[in-house]
Amino acid sequence: MYVTSIQNDIAIVERNISQIEELHNISLNSVSSEEQTVHITRQLDQITQDTTQLSNRIKKRIKDIELANLRQRNSPDIQIRNTQAGTLKEKFMNTLRRFQSSESEARKKYKERMERQIKIVKPEATQAEVQQIVESDNQQIFAQSVLQSTRYGDANRALREVQTRHDDIKKIEKTVLELHQLFMDMETLVTDQGVVMNNIEENTQQTDTQLQSGTQQVETAISSARGARKKKWICLIISIIILIIIVVIVLKTTNVI
Repeated sequence: MYVTSIQNDIAIVERNISQIEELHNISLNSVSSEEQTVHITRQLDQITQDTTQLSNRIKKRIKDIELANLRQRNSPDIQIRNTQAGTLKEKFMNTLRRFQSSESEARKKYKERMERQIKIVKPEATQAEVQQIVESDNQQIFAQSVLQSTRYGDANRALREVQTRHDDIKKIEKTVLELHQLFMDMETLVTDQGVVMNNIEENTQQTDTQLQSGTQQVETAISSARGARKKKWICLIISIIILIIIVVIVLKTTNVI
């Protein structure tokens, strides 16, 4: 049931990615009013946020399974459980790769669209100047160019589009960064958990070894004590025998016996 639930969540992420791709295409290719653009942007923001949050939950649940498998590595069905966890992880990683690739492609297209709009306002702009406007968070210089343009209406629309696309690009970059962090978490957490489990096992083995050594030392001490007591009894018996012999000799010498 737990595995099936994770599989269903991964399928939801897949569907969300397809919907995000569709919304990006609508935003890029259609001539929409400002109200429609705002609506599409809100849809994109919401579904992207939902998908990222769901992906983080999936990551945690897969990690929980892998940690449980590490703790129960001697279980008879551990091979089956490891295979299930590995399959889930691989499918999820492939889904994240698709999401990251899709967002990177959208970023590229938004950037190209932004560059075209800049050229409308500043047709004389060099590629370096265009890149500076694209990468800069300060659109003041570009806004001044709009005011100086003889095609103010077109230039003003281009300015709004450039500002919108700039915001879109920043959001995409944030999503790509979060996806990269997800990858890092997926790659490192199992290794860290494995180290913890190995340390626990190593400490347990050291404790067992120390207990065995202590037991052996106690057994040796008991054996030595028993040997010492046995020697004392032997010495006592020998002493008594010698004493008896001496007494007999003395009595014979004095003609008592």
